[in-house]
Amino acid sequence: MADTKNQSSPILVILCAFGLLAFLALVIYPNYRSMKDYDRQISVLNGEIALRQALSPIYSKLAAQARIAPSTQLKSPDKTALDIENTGRLTQLFQHIANTAGLRLESVTPDAQTFDQGNGLLMVEVVFKGEFLNVQPLINTIVEQPFVDRINKIQIRCAEENKSIMLSVSLLHR
Repeated sequence: MADTKNQSSPILVILCAFGLLAFLALVIYPNYRSMKDYDRQISVLNGEIALRQALSPIYSKLAAQARIAPSTQLKSPDKTALDIENTGRLTQLFQHIANTAGLRLESVTPDAQTFDQGNGLLMVEVVFKGEFLNVQPLINTIVEQPFVDRINKIQIRCAEENKSIMLSVSLLHR
C-alpha cells in the first residue's frame, strides 16, 4: 500500500501542473491579449485627442474668418414681406417674372399648410413653360424680388412637347 501512495503523488503533481497550465492557456492568456488590444486602442484615442487639442485653436480661427460679413458686391435686396392683398396677386407677380425671363407662366400653387403655420413663410409651387436656356435669367429675376426668401427646389422637364420648369419658392408674408 505504501508503494501506490508514493507512485500516485508524482502523477498528481503532474496533473495539477497540467491543470494550472491549461487554466493559464485558456483563461489568463486570452484576457491578457484583449488587454493589450485595449491598451493599443487607448493609446490611439489619446493620440487623436492630443491632435484635436492641438488643432482646436486653428479651427476656431478659421471658423471666425468664415463668419465674415457677406460681400457688398453680391446682389441681396432688402427683404420685405408680402401683404395679404399682394399674396392674392401672386399670379400677376410671377407672370411679370416669366415675361422678363422669356417664359410663359403655367401655374402658381400656394401651399395652404405653410400659410397657416404662422412662421412668416409661404411655400409656392410655380410652373413655367419654355426653353431650359431661360432658367438662369428666371432664377436671377426671382431671387432679386424682395419678397422671396429662397428657392427650395428646381425641377426641369425637357420632354419634346412638354418643356417645363417647376420651382418651389419660399415667400415672406405677413
